[in-house]
Amino acid sequence: MDSNLGKNIQNKGRTLSTLILTRTCHSAIALLFFFPAFIFSSCTHGTAREDAGTDSGNSSFGLHINIGRKTASEADGEHPVDIFIYNDDGLGRIDSYQRLCAGEDNMVAAASRKGKKIVVAVSNPQQDSYDWNSISSFETIGKMHSDLRMEDPGSPLMSGVARIDAADNGRFEVTVQPVVSEIYIRSIRCDFSGRPYSSAVLKNASAYLSNVNSLAGIIPDGDLLPTAPLNTDGLPHESYRSLEHPEMVYAEFEEDIGPAAVYPEIRLYCYPNNSEKDTAGTPFTRLVIAGDIDGKRYYYPININKGEFGAVEGAGGIGRNCRYVFDITLRQTGSADPTVPVSAETAGISASVLPWDVAESEIGY
Repeated sequence: MDSNLGKNIQNKGRTLSTLILTRTCHSAIALLFFFPAFIFSSCTHGTAREDAGTDSGNSSFGLHINIGRKTASEADGEHPVDIFIYNDDGLGRIDSYQRLCAGEDNMVAAASRKGKKIVVAVSNPQQDSYDWNSISSFETIGKMHSDLRMEDPGSPLMSGVARIDAADNGRFEVTVQPVVSEIYIRSIRCDFSGRPYSSAVLKNASAYLSNVNSLAGIIPDGDLLPTAPLNTDGLPHESYRSLEHPEMVYAEFEEDIGPAAVYPEIRLYCYPNNSEKDTAGTPFTRLVIAGDIDGKRYYYPININKGEFGAVEGAGGIGRNCRYVFDITLRQTGSADPTVPVSAETAGISASVLPWDVAESEIGY
């Protein structure tokens, strides 16, 4: 990576605290009244199917948007939530759409016709308006994608699905979770004992992600294959400039790495990837440690939760809403090729996978 890009990313901040919802809305929560056409602007606007009408078949109810993390109490102010309500039948057509504001209690007032419904909630949406064809049915919204280039780790896009039986004055809960997951380097050290360079340290070190999916499905499902990956050559790449927050995928260490453990507070973020084979078309997402030893550049690419090394039992790659925690010991010089994963002889890796709602004190933050 060129020095200017590295400085730009560094200036934006290479570590982030736990994710907090920060985007705001400028109007209060209000009950939706049906309109005959789509209206997209600020919160508390929306639409229903054209034949929905305003007769006694309509219902209003409360939705609690459960963000599924213990840090929810830290959220401050209001944030936008898109509520898509579909008929829970064979066709799954849209009944209503509303953009609402959720305050500190994470409650919104929603509306639809009565009956069995599928609710899709998208918190901190990435777009101001939608193409009708992309949301007209539950099947079509399942094909919509979030875009890593538009993600903000401080207020990430979250989504969730719930099935309800809509009725007046009801109260229902929809649990939403971030599409992104966190890659956390808890500690790193060098142990070059017995090597000719036993006293060497890793200088000018950085950590970044390669084969990072730039797109991911909004609706959780089992298909988390690589989609439009960034940085496929394993090097810090110009494609990082396309991200609004490139510090999500690149960070620099503040100090040299030697025999004493360093606790760098580096958190990177990526979309899911559970590809079964590491091929050109379905590459594994990797955490890459790069640095200089005795003036020569080396790379330590680590498969994230994949393969026999650096993964937990039953590893399935990268899912949604997880923390992948790494403690790393570099045992010898790395590779000149940033696309070849390290071996056990090159680095010792302790890896764990935790849900995002595990308290930080439990993982040694």
